[in-house]
Amino acid sequence: MVTRRDWLKAVAGFVAGAAVGSGATYAALRSLERAVEKVEAPKAQPGLPKMRVHFIYVGPIGDYGWTYGHERGRRYLESMLCPKRDRWCIVETSYVESVPEPEVYSYIKKAISEGAHMVITTSYGFMDATKRAAREHPELFFAHCSGYFKDVEEWRELKNFAEYFIDLYEAYYLNGLVAGHMTKTGKLGYVAAFLIPEVIRHMNAFLIGAREVNPDVTMDVIEIGAWYKPEEARKAATALVETGGADVLAFTEDSPTVLQVAEEYQKRGRAVWSFSHYSDMRQYGPAACLTGQHVNWGPLYVEMVIRAYLAWVSGDITIWSEWPPERPRDYWWSMKHAHVHYDHTKNPADILLPISDRVPEGARRLVEDRRREVIEGVWDPFTGPVRDLKGSVRVPERRRPSKNELYNMNWFVEGYGRLPRAA
Repeated sequence: MVTRRDWLKAVAGFVAGAAVGSGATYAALRSLERAVEKVEAPKAQPGLPKMRVHFIYVGPIGDYGWTYGHERGRRYLESMLCPKRDRWCIVETSYVESVPEPEVYSYIKKAISEGAHMVITTSYGFMDATKRAAREHPELFFAHCSGYFKDVEEWRELKNFAEYFIDLYEAYYLNGLVAGHMTKTGKLGYVAAFLIPEVIRHMNAFLIGAREVNPDVTMDVIEIGAWYKPEEARKAATALVETGGADVLAFTEDSPTVLQVAEEYQKRGRAVWSFSHYSDMRQYGPAACLTGQHVNWGPLYVEMVIRAYLAWVSGDITIWSEWPPERPRDYWWSMKHAHVHYDHTKNPADILLPISDRVPEGARRLVEDRRREVIEGVWDPFTGPVRDLKGSVRVPERRRPSKNELYNMNWFVEGYGRLPRAA
């Protein structure tokens, strides 16, 4: 039997090879293959066994937002771990799109019945069903995007279950700096899918950035109650401009509709601006797009699946359950996991560069300076003091909120105008 030390050496060699390129990756896999021959792996076959990884998406892969980003990540995963099907391949992926949240458990069970070794679910509302399946199938691996462990006992129980997320609040803050420079009316608008902590966190960071530049800025919000609903996003964006006077629009809805609305105003001679969201949407608003947040899920999927694969093949669950060391089975990536000199195609979460040349040079320099500070970890948008709508201090001076505080953010910073009644 291969020892734990042998397997950790294999992990290091594999990851190092993947970082260098496909040739080195292949050499690392050949070394791993020789070790695998000594292990009784599930469904063992000559060479490296193949792990089946199934993705469950809440929206259509053509939404050009959230689900499109995850689909891009799935393809990246395959390109890294199954680049040459006729020579070597250790994963086989599949997916299902547009799954209603109340029905996800049946989709998970179907994937398992069809031979999935790992199931990855990509919506907040999929969390409880994914945990239920993990309890029922301790021999399989499950990963859920954007949720949390309810307590330590649950974390200890679900050793085959991981939470993961790439957060965008830092990128939203940088976009807010741009918005503060570009608004002429002092009114911003935000189209929100749902007022859950993830979206509130992004909204707050965006508004903090704008008010850092222009303290008189206010922001109205319309909640549309859907992650992907272009017709409602259009109505909301138009209302924010026509009745609220907003001239800069941000959004958490997975189509480029809000940017398209801004572009239509630009064509009619009215300066309304917006951003890309989750992917490069500039083609939908070449005049209106100022910059935008971009997410690269691929590297995170490679890291999680490599560890799941090695745990599956070796039978050593700790290769999966004890990573990442600082927060085991709770992957929390953001711009702090980026590199200053990489562009958005390599960084996990970043603003989309270049910033529009319509943004003044001084504003572009400010954004780049802050971007560097965020990546290097010397600045965070929620560095205190931060006050809520009632003026109460939520983050004391010189302190930053913890990951759990960010994950459960249900309050609004100073500067909002109209909020949905439910807020």
